[in-house]
Amino acid sequence: LPSLGSGTQVTATLTDFHIALSQQTFNAGTYTFNVTNAGQATHSLEIVRDGEVDLRSDNIRPGHSDRITIAMTKGTYQVYCPVGNHRSQGMDMTLTVT
Repeated sequence: LPSLGSGTQVTATLTDFHIALSQQTFNAGTYTFNVTNAGQATHSLEIVRDGEVDLRSDNIRPGHSDRITIAMTKGTYQVYCPVGNHRSQGMDMTLTVT
């Protein structure tokens, strides 16, 4: 069980050029994304909801990781890598929080 305040743990694995999450369904609540770069290029993870929420991890060098915690409410979120043209290369996904 996650400790209070840290949120549900989600693993986000970034590769060249894909984002893999440890879960596909999200209920409203607080989540901590443990972001690991398993690729060869520098990546980052950005989570955006309708211009209301915009949270971004640090730029993560290959083999390194970062963590971001976000309170997610019902709605649709874009999850992508904002580095260079990585988003257009496939590092882009939509999450629906219920």
